[in-house]
Amino acid sequence: MKIKSLLLVLMLSAVTVLCGCADSTASLPHDIAPKDEALPMPTPGSGATEMPSPKVEEVNKTEEAKEPTYEKISFIGCGDNIIYYGNVRDAQSLARDGKQYDFTPMYDGVKDIVALADIAFINQETVMDSNKPLSYYPTFNSPTQVGLDLLEVGYDVINIANNHMLDKGASGLESTIRFWKSQDCLMIGGYENAEDYDTVRTLEKNGIKLSFLSYTYATNGITKGASSPLAIPYINDEDIIRQTVKAKSESEFVIASIHWGDEGAFKPNAEQQRVAQLLADCGVDVIIGHHPHVIQKVEWLTGKDGNRTLCVYSLGNFAAEQAYAYNMVGGIISFDIVSENDGRPVVENPVFIPTVYHFNSAFYKNTVYLMSDYTEELALGHGVRTYYGRAFSLPILKKYVTDYIPVEFLPADFN
Repeated sequence: MKIKSLLLVLMLSAVTVLCGCADSTASLPHDIAPKDEALPMPTPGSGATEMPSPKVEEVNKTEEAKEPTYEKISFIGCGDNIIYYGNVRDAQSLARDGKQYDFTPMYDGVKDIVALADIAFINQETVMDSNKPLSYYPTFNSPTQVGLDLLEVGYDVINIANNHMLDKGASGLESTIRFWKSQDCLMIGGYENAEDYDTVRTLEKNGIKLSFLSYTYATNGITKGASSPLAIPYINDEDIIRQTVKAKSESEFVIASIHWGDEGAFKPNAEQQRVAQLLADCGVDVIIGHHPHVIQKVEWLTGKDGNRTLCVYSLGNFAAEQAYAYNMVGGIISFDIVSENDGRPVVENPVFIPTVYHFNSAFYKNTVYLMSDYTEELALGHGVRTYYGRAFSLPILKKYVTDYIPVEFLPADFN
């Protein structure tokens, strides 16, 4: 009997508990579900258990989300690449495997720097019209193998706007444009017509889109025929302003290649400085200058909107069989284009890397050297000294660099 009574009590207790649970759930609004694992918020001094800390994985995810996005392009730019008779004869003597010429040995001393850069630029000073005979100073025409070998070395952006671009008339320039457009590179400075001239040249690398503009001060008094549709990109304020606005609307970063200045002058003239400031005021990020056949200073310019523009007034000769020690000194401008958190890209780590162009007394052994790799022994055999009989030594070459390039832009170990 006692057992039956006990069972009856237990059954009644279970019913009571079940009814209590049903009443609790029913009292909630229909759109809110009960939270079985909800914990009460502790109050100060209540002695309640503290809330558990987030799991380690969740903390790490939060930290990762805060890390900045970071995009970078390494860029190098080289000056005047001018092909003389000695270069062609030398390249012919080195040709192998069915090639008529091989110009790649000229660049052996710098090929690693060129190949390692995300984007490599050069001013190709001479036209290449395979329909016309080869020719040299004062009106140049080079083998197309020059172009093919520049691409093999690793150049990506080729500028052809310079004072020699009409050396073989409109037809010579047309042939040169056709050649470069058939290659896997970005050619700037040569335009088939006015519409082509106003078509912004862009290149995207590592998530950053760049625009390239190109201008020249003159074409040695040679003009294209009136019937030619070619557009020659002479320096013109109106064109610069219009094209910079368009370039900035189509990309995040603008580089201007500009052929200007006085030959043999180590200091930029008033017109160079005026145009440089105009480009800075328009918002151009980098100015790469060439033409004087000697180096000129590098500096930061401030545009009217407070922007900073890196201006390289002249990179000097990269390759040119000219007659004086100062013509043999050039430079490779190196910098990074960096974008953080999808912000506007900026220039970082600008360095002017000095170079020496070498040839011997017979105008063979044509080679571009990093000045850091050049020796006094090589200098003693240079053609400027042994053929022209002019002063030439490593200290003379280095002094041109220290006299005209601010130390802040030189390699840390340059002396």
